[in-house]
Amino acid sequence: MDPYVYEGTDVLINKMNIRNAEKLIDVEAQLFIANVLDIQTIVQQIDFRTHKSLQMIHRHLFEEIYTWAGEYRTVNIYKSEQVLNGLSINYSEKSQIIFDLQKVFAWANQIQWNNDNPNLKEDFSRLMIDLWRIHPFREGNTRTVSIFMKLFAETNHIYFKNEILANHPGYLRKSLVLAAVEEAPEPVYLFRMLGDALNESSSHDTSDEERANQYKVIKQYDVSKYNEKPFETE
Repeated sequence: MDPYVYEGTDVLINKMNIRNAEKLIDVEAQLFIANVLDIQTIVQQIDFRTHKSLQMIHRHLFEEIYTWAGEYRTVNIYKSEQVLNGLSINYSEKSQIIFDLQKVFAWANQIQWNNDNPNLKEDFSRLMIDLWRIHPFREGNTRTVSIFMKLFAETNHIYFKNEILANHPGYLRKSLVLAAVEEAPEPVYLFRMLGDALNESSSHDTSDEERANQYKVIKQYDVSKYNEKPFETE
């Protein structure tokens, strides 16, 4: 039994006691947008050298609706992915979350995070993939990691157009799935998106319509709409 959901449903237990999945998604999205706009109020308190930075960001984004905001999940999770022919990413085991996060940050703290780094796009992509693959929270991982990357870039004075990620959530998540799979990963789709986000000149050369078409399809799959199934637990 999943302790995070109301019995007999896949609706996450929430502070507002909303039992309808669609309504919860709408309310959560509204609160998320408001809290993203207010995120700068906590930036000075965040130490981006440790995994606690993710906890602070997740708590800020979701504490109004979930009691467990900012806390690492206590269940193992999996999700059937269309782009993996029904298979799931091997997310971190619940008992390994902190250990896996510590390894990622230990690596990240050795990297030169500025525009003088010739491998900046590759390193930036690796950091995002490795954090996302862990999926430390019961829900809200892609959004939390995306906001972390935005703030991380700003803190290190790296140009990063986060709107590209925010405006194409379907493409972002599917590209992360393909990049994070252990067997035969395909990071090319995520590299394309992050390359555009890190390239200041590309924001002037590409129109919104061109961008929408560019991030509409991955392989044969239409990812222009973000319609995700809930996680299953064990």
